[in-house]
Amino acid sequence: MKIEDTERGPVRLVRLGGRLDATNAPEVERHLGEIVGAGATRIAIDCSALEYISSAGLRVFLSVAKRLMAVQGRLALGAPLPQVREILDIAGFTSLMQVAASVEDAIAACQG
Repeated sequence: MKIEDTERGPVRLVRLGGRLDATNAPEVERHLGEIVGAGATRIAIDCSALEYISSAGLRVFLSVAKRLMAVQGRLALGAPLPQVREILDIAGFTSLMQVAASVEDAIAACQG
């Protein structure tokens, strides 16, 4: 699992690569939790290199989304690969958070 993050104005952009499953979900949750704990309220996740997401990975996104909602923050996922988008759709995540076709659209969703 690769995790990189940068700031894009008021939005923290987190790039995830590889597989997000039970093996590395705690690492990703810890990383995102530290970002939220440091005061970030707008997070866009670049999913363009995320090859797979399990239920453990979905729980990470849900946990972060709930923490951000509590402080009127926003979480958006950008550019998921078709197989990841399908999992997000089946799990109902597209109704819980913004899932954008591109990373730039996810960043814009966090800003607006």
